[in-house]
Amino acid sequence: MASTSMTYVFSQEQHGHLVPYIAALHASCITLDHMVGPFLPPLTNEKLLPWWKERIAEAARGTRVIVLLLPEATLGKKPTGTDLRGLAMLKLAESETGSFRGHIDAVLVDRRHRRQGGARALVAALEYEAAKRGRSLLLVDTETDSVAEMAFKKLGYTEIGKVPHFSRALSNGKKGETFFYKEFLPSST
Repeated sequence: MASTSMTYVFSQEQHGHLVPYIAALHASCITLDHMVGPFLPPLTNEKLLPWWKERIAEAARGTRVIVLLLPEATLGKKPTGTDLRGLAMLKLAESETGSFRGHIDAVLVDRRHRRQGGARALVAALEYEAAKRGRSLLLVDTETDSVAEMAFKKLGYTEIGKVPHFSRALSNGKKGETFFYKEFLPSST
């Protein structure tokens, strides 16, 4: 039986050594699941690692939140690369007029740990972190007709609409994108 997973906000000190494993998880979701992402195969470390290092730099600047899904047994310990079960990212709007918004950029769960509530836990953690930072509106876009689209509907996100032919796909075609939002009260803490 798999051990229980927990979410942890990324910390350079605790989790910086996981960057190659984070990039590998991202590559796996793009290559094996044909997820639409910022890259098309072939994927290389030269593409992925600098991109992830920039996301982590944004987290260090406070403009992004990265949440990791790790075994509960890693609480208080430095996790290993094979402990990484998933991650999610929230980009915080930087404009004065959008300081109440955030955009969920990614929810990635390792194939071996799917259908165990990991994506739900990651999104709940992002919502909590967003509320802590005074965000009351979250936006997300997913590939149309994907598992992610169904998941965000189940998580209470309201569909705004669909854009056909939004992203390039592996098969030289294009895939549609579905856009969602969710409003909630920011945390008073």
